Amino acid sequence: MEIEQLSHVLSDRLPALVSVALFTIVVYAVSSLWNEKSTLPLLGAGYGNAAQRRKEYMTNAAKLYQKGYEIFRHQAYRMTTLNGERIVVPLEALEELRGMPDNVVNNIIGLSKEIETKYTSLDGENSAFAAHMVRSDLTRSLNRINPELAAEVERTVREELGPCDDWTSQMPFNQILRVVAIVSGRVFLGPDLCRREEYIYASTMYTVDVFRAVSKIKAWNQYLKPIVQFFIPELKTLSEHRRKARAFLAPVIQERKEAMRNGSDLPDDMLQWMMNKAESYGVSDARLAELQLDLSMAAIHTTTMAVADLLCDIVIRPDTVDELRAEIKQVLKNHDGVLTTQALYEMKLLDSVMRESQRWNPISQSRFPRYIAKPVTLKDGTQIPAGMFIETAIGPVNHDPKLYPEPGVFDPHRFHDLRNATKPDPINYKTREQYQYVTVTKENMGFGYGKHACPGRFFAANEIKLIMIHILLRYDMRMPNGATERYPRLIQGSHEAPDPTVQIEFKQVQSAAQA
Repeated sequence: MEIEQLSHVLSDRLPALVSVALFTIVVYAVSSLWNEKSTLPLLGAGYGNAAQRRKEYMTNAAKLYQKGYEIFRHQAYRMTTLNGERIVVPLEALEELRGMPDNVVNNIIGLSKEIETKYTSLDGENSAFAAHMVRSDLTRSLNRINPELAAEVERTVREELGPCDDWTSQMPFNQILRVVAIVSGRVFLGPDLCRREEYIYASTMYTVDVFRAVSKIKAWNQYLKPIVQFFIPELKTLSEHRRKARAFLAPVIQERKEAMRNGSDLPDDMLQWMMNKAESYGVSDARLAELQLDLSMAAIHTTTMAVADLLCDIVIRPDTVDELRAEIKQVLKNHDGVLTTQALYEMKLLDSVMRESQRWNPISQSRFPRYIAKPVTLKDGTQIPAGMFIETAIGPVNHDPKLYPEPGVFDPHRFHDLRNATKPDPINYKTREQYQYVTVTKENMGFGYGKHACPGRFFAANEIKLIMIHILLRYDMRMPNGATERYPRLIQGSHEAPDPTVQIEFKQVQSAAQA
């Protein structure tokens, strides 16, 4: 039966597949004749052809970037990645490259290649509207919305992690994912919609399905992708997510439009801020709904991974837990128990631990993906042909002893001491405040670099701090079976993530139980 169904599918799609195949062959032939290739040195040539180099990258990307950093520290080189050939540029080139206009060094095309927008239909152009909204409305509203955010975090952490009257083993990634989805949704959609299970499911699973689809499409050669796309069910799942998002939010948007016409009080959330500007930016109601999924993809899983990594880092360091609690309690005392934005800023040890965890646990070994739209010649004479993609290695930078003394030591106080000037500054920043968690520099690209750095990092930092504060004040934690080693992370190519299946034991502290 399955073979018969497959034959029907193939016969139905055969004309289209033949057309795509012929077009692919023509594109390949033309690109082979006309594409200008870089003559920069190729890392890993000894592994064999492009397919063999790609296989090596899949399993040993971190080692390859480290080798490239050691051999070509101050010069550009080529590397075969899961996205094809890339030019890896040195740190000193970033200042020059970031100042170039988008019609020369393009961020959207570079990102589109990373997330395969041609097949996933993720819209980089319209997502620019969401990025504008984050910068212009969300970040500027943090002081105002922070008390509501803090209350939502306290409630949701308590509900999702539970009472834990005795030591309770949990897979915290799952609970934290729901906490982040609900708390982020409180800002994105308001207090009622953020707790609807259909929203929570969509906001958490959309990202999972995006990266499942991306992973499957990247498994194929670029010239076969136009054909293979028809046989990847996850791509259809993404379309279904978008359809459901439009159906879920359509009545909400219409109700709010009616309130806008009537001059009624309006909600104070991201959806409403977007609606206020949608017409002037040419954004349709359907796209407004889909942008909520894009916001979820940008915010929820990355924040969840940051919190999960933090928990894995501090659960094996009880002294750090004690120090963090002491700082939190003192700052709360100084601010009459209110978690204002200023109070969060004053928690400098917590900020330091967050940045040290980010240094140790990058989500990718490379950053700054860009497409070279026009030929570029750098000041040192390096020539980058048009049509090439570039990136820079960040994993080796995070462990460079010239930038971070004793890089193999997880030092909770590293950035706290640097900000307080109790340790010499190895990088010689203009101000010690550049060692904050949210600050982007070429030596700290956890949130990207340049004008296209993550606009939501200030919101993310506040959210991470609030979640960590309420976990630390409410729960003791320990590793199961007395383990003392940190859990390993999951690695695929250049990408890394905390293992969502690991377990940590929680027990409610006595003072929290009495509150």
